Amino acid sequence: MSVTPLSDRFGWEVEIVGHRTVSQYNEDGTENPSSMIEPAKVVRASILPRILVMPRHDLLLDPEKENRFIRRFGRGILKDRGQGQELVEYIHCLVTTHYRVYVLSTSGQSLVTGPDYELYL
Repeated sequence: MSVTPLSDRFGWEVEIVGHRTVSQYNEDGTENPSSMIEPAKVVRASILPRILVMPRHDLLLDPEKENRFIRRFGRGILKDRGQGQELVEYIHCLVTTHYRVYVLSTSGQSLVTGPDYELYL
């Protein structure tokens, strides 16, 4: 049985004004960079599970209330296991003008913080 790498347990997806969807992974498995997201046009940003038992996280944005998407990023947490560094956690983050949502790849657990909060583990 193969184990899905932590960084691949979730992927991102955004919906742009006009119902156009842009996803991290295309149907053929190729990957799109998050730099192709046009932040000013995003009305929904999601962190989607690629493993069925993990939860989905959706943010609905309202530009009229000044709640806009800013960016998404991922961050790996490494730990020395005696024979080199090992990825022990991968954190996905969606940043808006009002808050950040961090999603842990090991559990799917989420943490909502202020827009300027940096999570350190």
